[in-house]
Amino acid sequence: MLSQLLFNNPQGALDLAKGLVNAEGGPLIDIQATAEAFLSSNRVQETTAFLLEALKDNKQEHAYLQTKLLEINLIGGAPQVADAIMQQGILTHYDRPHVGKLCERAGMWQRAAEHYTEIADIKRVFKNSHQMNPEFVVSYFGKLNAEQSVALLKDMMSRGPQNMQVCVEVAKKYHDELGSEQLIGVFENAKATEGLYYYLGAVVNSSEDAFVHFKYIQSSCMLGQFKEAERVCRDSNIYNPEEVKQYLKGAKLPDPRPLIHVCDRYDFVDELTDYLYLNSLLQYVEVYVTKVSPQKTPQVVGKLLDLGANEDFIKRILMAVGTACPVEEMVEVAETRNRLRLLQPWLEARVATGSTEAGTHNALGKIYITLNRDPKAFLLNNMFYDPKVLGPYCESLDPQLAFIAYKKGAGECDEELIKVANTHGLFRDLAKYLVERQDLDLWAKVLNKPEEEPEDAEEDPKRRQ
Repeated sequence: MLSQLLFNNPQGALDLAKGLVNAEGGPLIDIQATAEAFLSSNRVQETTAFLLEALKDNKQEHAYLQTKLLEINLIGGAPQVADAIMQQGILTHYDRPHVGKLCERAGMWQRAAEHYTEIADIKRVFKNSHQMNPEFVVSYFGKLNAEQSVALLKDMMSRGPQNMQVCVEVAKKYHDELGSEQLIGVFENAKATEGLYYYLGAVVNSSEDAFVHFKYIQSSCMLGQFKEAERVCRDSNIYNPEEVKQYLKGAKLPDPRPLIHVCDRYDFVDELTDYLYLNSLLQYVEVYVTKVSPQKTPQVVGKLLDLGANEDFIKRILMAVGTACPVEEMVEVAETRNRLRLLQPWLEARVATGSTEAGTHNALGKIYITLNRDPKAFLLNNMFYDPKVLGPYCESLDPQLAFIAYKKGAGECDEELIKVANTHGLFRDLAKYLVERQDLDLWAKVLNKPEEEPEDAEEDPKRRQ
């Protein structure tokens, strides 16, 4: 009867079949036989409607029929119907691998992927990931274990740059689960430096992994993103300074500011100066001492002197740094290399700005004394040098100048003054000084023999003149 009705009134046959399958006490017809009857008349739509009604209880025993329902639509030219059924999630016992293959044949890549668990099948479907919704692709990785995820990412990246952006999003979302080392390896194996840069850029600020920070600096430099490399080198406390320094030196960047910050922060100043000088990046030497660390100018100048750098260049950077350079350290660096005269323009400029630092005036005094540039006037008129520094400096050059310097000490250098006067026979100057001081104790100290002198030692007659 159902077969005859199918020929004359398909809708009536469907209504009858639905009624019989929903009868009280259980179906009054065989579900499989009825479905085959509809199919034998090529009634795919009616077969679908009947099976949806008959299988609505989603029983395990109907697994074959659930599979059949999806199969007839996927093969029969109505994949959108099968898609809608799967979207509703009302059937769960069908043969998933089989339906997955049918979805794949129908070009339903996302549905196919949902039905596979074997990584080989998943990789095959994801060859078409560029045709999938990127949000679906990212969320799909949440269903895979770490090993499967890394394998799939490698496969996707090996297929060209069209997958790079979605792979970056996957790496960013599952960074903690998959681990930075493996994810970095995925991008590096595919030579996808840009992908690596964008992935690491999303995690570097919150990561405490030195490897992540190093690789971000490296990828930034490789892409010419020197500002980002500079930012991390300047602000990060996570990276390994030695490792980063060696990489940056070997990379020979046209912009060495990332290296400048690493070397400044971790006291590789000599190496930095050496690198900049030997690579003809002298303008960055000036940038370093004027903009980054003026207080390290003495170290830089010392290294430049050791390297035989042009004196005019050294003078120029000293003038550019000006009073921001610590004078005591700078003078020590120059003196130990016998290059104090090099500092003359810089020291005179400091004095011209009103500097009263003893170190500045001491150094300038040494230069004037060495050059014999009216040193007596300097020692008499300058109010800011330290007699205890310039006095000893003068002794080997001109004891008379030493006496003037000690005299400037206003009593603080009396011991030294008396000694230099006695040693070099400056008795008239000493007598005049004693008269000016009018200090009986000082007179006694000069006229009495020193304790260490023997009683029978001959006294220089000029001492009593």
